Parts: sequence; structure tokens; C-alpha cells
Amino acid sequence: MKELILYALRRFCMLIPFLIGLTLVAFLLGVLSPGDPALALLTMDGISEPTAEELDALRHAMGLDQPVWIQYGRWLMNALHGDLGVSYLTQKPVLDEILRRFPITFHLAVWAIGWVMVTGIPAGIWAAEKKDTAGEIVLRAGALFFISVPSFFLAILCMLLFSEEWRLLPSGGYGSMIQMIMPSFVLAAGTSAAVMRLQQTSMTEVAGKEFITTERAKGLPMPFIMKRHVLPNALVPVITMLGTFFGAILGGSVIIEDMFSIPGLGSYVLAAIWGRDYPVIQGYVIVSGTVFLTFNYLVDILCGMLNPSVRKGAPYEREQECCQAPLCVSRIYRFCRCFLRCLRAASCAL
Repeated sequence: MKELILYALRRFCMLIPFLIGLTLVAFLLGVLSPGDPALALLTMDGISEPTAEELDALRHAMGLDQPVWIQYGRWLMNALHGDLGVSYLTQKPVLDEILRRFPITFHLAVWAIGWVMVTGIPAGIWAAEKKDTAGEIVLRAGALFFISVPSFFLAILCMLLFSEEWRLLPSGGYGSMIQMIMPSFVLAAGTSAAVMRLQQTSMTEVAGKEFITTERAKGLPMPFIMKRHVLPNALVPVITMLGTFFGAILGGSVIIEDMFSIPGLGSYVLAAIWGRDYPVIQGYVIVSGTVFLTFNYLVDILCGMLNPSVRKGAPYEREQECCQAPLCVSRIYRFCRCFLRCLRAASCAL
């Protein structure tokens, strides 16, 4: 227990520099973005033409005439006190809108993770046991299809088939379980296929280890070996990677929520991107990045509980084998890349 607590504290200390970097990225989104926030506020109605005195007065009130590091310090202190600013478009506090919409997005993400665990992990286990059979080859081809197809194209295909042609599922909306089936499946399809391939590869690799050969030499039945030794060791990298996939699901929900008319955080930030509502974009980066890091931290702790060698400080090769270090730079890069992909998609839509 003491080792686990120390391991959790070390991982928590690793969160701090990433959180600081996250606040810097969010702040620079507003500072380096084109346009003048004061001018944007004064010309929201599309009619007013503010004078230079009015612009100077508002810039002074917003602190835009001060050095950048003072602006960052003031913005960071306000963010720590729960003040993420006011939306340019709605004139409502950003944090209130995010807290109102975030449960919807989180609900969708939980449904998507459920799809991943129900389909991806069992399919990977079955594919590892039936390697090189006709069924495994078909399953592998299906996984490659879902990994390759963009989520928006899969969403259009599902709406045409299940809503327009067969009329089995509603094409959008939020409020009932049946309305969550199709968007969560579309959101989880590529991730579930990737988890299936990872689970299959991990089980195949663990099954070839020397200790498994020793267990088989002792005459233990193969189902017992798979259940008692192969599966627990093969699940560690899969569980760890779910932290990264959760961030990808949060980022991918921006487009999916807009296509399925789900009033979540994704559709809110997409409207903010179209309207250049920078306080909302900054708030989205802060909240989604914090959730992403928190989820990875919890996965870290779970991985340490499942594999004691991780929390004891295993060699680099062993850590790589267990897919350790979920808070590494590559994971933050994946999250940022996913968010920038959403920004690029929104700009193309304009």
C-alpha cells in the first residue's frame, strides 16, 4: 500500500508541469489569435462603429494594455477561482455553460468507452485464440475498415442505413438511451478496432513468453492458463491505452455532436470556433485537457495496482512492454493533434 501511495504521489507531481503548459496553451489561444477582443465585443451587433476612445477604454478595462505576463497571471488567477471569462456571443459565463453541457459530452464518452470494452476487448481475445483462421481474417479486415474510415463518413453511412433506409434508430437528438446508440457507436468504432488489434497482439506476445511455456509443460489446461496468466498480463497495456483513447473520444465528439444534434460541449465549442469566441475555446481547452490528464492519472494508478513492477520502478524495457508512462509527451501531443484537427475541420466548414 505504501508503494502504491508513493507511486500515486509521483504521478500527481508529474501532472503539475502539464497543467501549467495546458494553461499556457489556452492563454496563448486568446493572445495570438487574429483580431481585437475589444473590437469584437463592441461590434457584436454588426452595426456599431466604436471610436478610438471607446476601444482604448475597453482594452484598459480588460487589461489588454498590460504586458503579456501580467495578463497571463491575472487570467490564471481568475481561472483558478473558476472565472473563465464571458462568452462573446452569448454574454454568459463560460464556466456555467461548460458545466451545463459537459455532462452530456461525458455521457456520450462513457457510452463510447462502453462500446470499446464490450466489443474491442472480447474481439481481441477471440482473435488471439483463433489466429489465422477464416473468422480471424474477416475480423481483422473489419477492424482495418473501421480504423481507416473517418468518423464523419461513418456517421453519414449509419444515418442513411439505420435512420433513413431501415428506420431502426433516430438520426439525432439527446434524451433517451436509443438516441445514444448510433453516435456512441460511430465515436467508438475506430477506437474499438484499435483496441481489438492491441488486445490480440498483446495476448499473442504474452502467450509466447517463457513462463507460459513452463505452465504448459506442467500440464495445465490451456483455458486455465489463458484466464489466469495470459489475460491479466495482456490487459495491462490495453487498460493503459484507454486513457489515450478517452482523450481522442473527447476530441472526436466535437464533430459527432454537431452531426447528431447533441447539445453537448462539442457543439458548443464548434459554434465558438465559427464565431471566434476565444474565451469559450480557452475554457474548452482547459476543461477537456484537465479531464484528459485526470483520466490518464487514474489509469496510471490502476495500472500500478494491476502490475506491481510498474510502481516499483521497473527497467525501461519492462515499462515499455507494459505501455507505461501514459502521461508522456506523445499522449499530450495526440490530444493536441486531435483538438487541432477539430479546429481545421471547423475552418474548412466555413
